[in-house]
Amino acid sequence: MHNDDRIITIAGTTYTVEDFQQLSQEEKIELMREWFFDNYEDPVERTPYESREGGYIYIWGGPYYAHDELTVFCEFVDDELIESLAEELSADCPEWTGRESPDDYDDSYLEAYLTGNKYFESFKTSINHVKVIHESKISSDAKQHLLGLLYVNIITAIETYLSDAFISTVLENKGVLRKFVESNPEFKKQSFCLSEVFTKHDRIESDVKDYLLGLMWHNIKKIKPMYKSTLEVSFPSDLSNIFQAVIKRHNLVHRGGKNKDGEIILVTDDELNELISEAEIFINHVDKQINRYDEQEF
Repeated sequence: MHNDDRIITIAGTTYTVEDFQQLSQEEKIELMREWFFDNYEDPVERTPYESREGGYIYIWGGPYYAHDELTVFCEFVDDELIESLAEELSADCPEWTGRESPDDYDDSYLEAYLTGNKYFESFKTSINHVKVIHESKISSDAKQHLLGLLYVNIITAIETYLSDAFISTVLENKGVLRKFVESNPEFKKQSFCLSEVFTKHDRIESDVKDYLLGLMWHNIKKIKPMYKSTLEVSFPSDLSNIFQAVIKRHNLVHRGGKNKDGEIILVTDDELNELISEAEIFINHVDKQINRYDEQEF
């Protein structure tokens, strides 16, 4: 994101004050909302939570307040529009955190996606470790804590596979990269001047990489259509148990092991075994389809 007093960039498109003057009220609000969500998110999504430290640990900055951050638009729109959107956003979340940035990762992290098809082996290794630890003898007092950690680790193994497999396949195949750009809603709606076409072309791989690294890969509802439209890879028809497990993982990680009502969340041995089975079925189903890209030329 780039902005100064008279220019602001939203989703890759640069706008001047004059550009904003030509927009309707609804279009102005939608652009401001898009800019806000490009830069800030609800800390409940990915921010570490530690009750002993008093709540969220804002490792990506914050807390931020919607009204304060939206003042970057004071040269572009009337104060009433800023107040209106700020009230809406504050009602959803009073304190925000910064979005995780691709700059948070070093080059070795990015290169890991391009070192061959190791994502399935990594997934299997993670699941096998969960099984071994689950079978170990541990005191009853500590077991519930351990079950919660293992439960979270299974969801992490799923999202790690989904991100590694998708990013690696897209970045290693020019044809797949093009298909992703042409089918992804965020890229389809971007516009730019003809004079920018060569700059945009030179940056396309970098822009895709930045976008993919910023996704939350446990958000299966968003990832599922992306796999289908780009890779023609379908997910199992029934993922209801995985969806519920992601919600439970969310509470275990971000609410200190409690739900929104403050009730302690318990994980049973049977639940953990069931999630292991569901995770293996899910990723095996996806990986069988992903493998065909190793043998195709684009």
